[in-house]
Amino acid sequence: MTATSHLKPTAERFIQETLSLIAERGGSSDVNLREVSRRVGCAHTNVYNYFSSFDDLRWAAFRRALGAYGDALSEGLDDPLPPSDYLRRLITNLATFPQAHPGIYRFIGSDPIDLDAMPAEVMDTVVTMKRWLIDAFTSCAPGVDPTTAAEACNVVYAYIDGETFNLINGRVVPGEDIKGRIVDNSLRLFAVLTEHQVHGGMR
Repeated sequence: MTATSHLKPTAERFIQETLSLIAERGGSSDVNLREVSRRVGCAHTNVYNYFSSFDDLRWAAFRRALGAYGDALSEGLDDPLPPSDYLRRLITNLATFPQAHPGIYRFIGSDPIDLDAMPAEVMDTVVTMKRWLIDAFTSCAPGVDPTTAAEACNVVYAYIDGETFNLINGRVVPGEDIKGRIVDNSLRLFAVLTEHQVHGGMR
C-alpha cells in the first residue's frame, strides 16, 4: 500500500496513480486496473464510482498527460523573444520533454490507442495543441505562406519525434549531444523548408 492508501479514493487519485505507474513502467502497456487500484489503496471495482471503465480512466490520464506536455512545450515562451530565440526555445522544449518523461511521452506518442474510441474532449485537446504548435512555428517565419509554414512544422515535428524516440530508447552513440543536434538540425530544416532565414539568424 502507498502512504496515501488510507485516504478516500477519488477520480484525481486514480488519474495520478495511473500516470505514476506509466512513468515508472516507461509506458502504459504493462499498466492495469488492479495495479492502479492497489496504489490507490482500494478494490479495483471502486474505479467504477468515477469512470465507466478502465479505458475511460486511461483517456482521462491521456488528457492529463497532454496537458503536462503542452505546459512543457510552452515553458518560457511568454517572454518577449525575437523569432530566432522563440523558435530555438520551442524546439528545445520539444526535445527536452521526452528525455525528462520518457514513459509519459511513449504513452501519448507511441503506445497503441484506439483513435476511433477517443473521447471528443480528448480529440479537442489534441487538435488544439496541434493548432497551437503550427501557429507557434508559423509566427517564427513572418511573410511565409501559412500552408508552407504548417507543412514545415509537421516535417520538423516528425523529425524531432523520431530522433527523441531513438534517444529515449537508448539508440544513440555514447557521449553524443543528441539534444543539441536535434535542436540545430530542426532549425536548419525549418529554414530550408520555408526558404526563410529567421530574423536574427539561426545560430
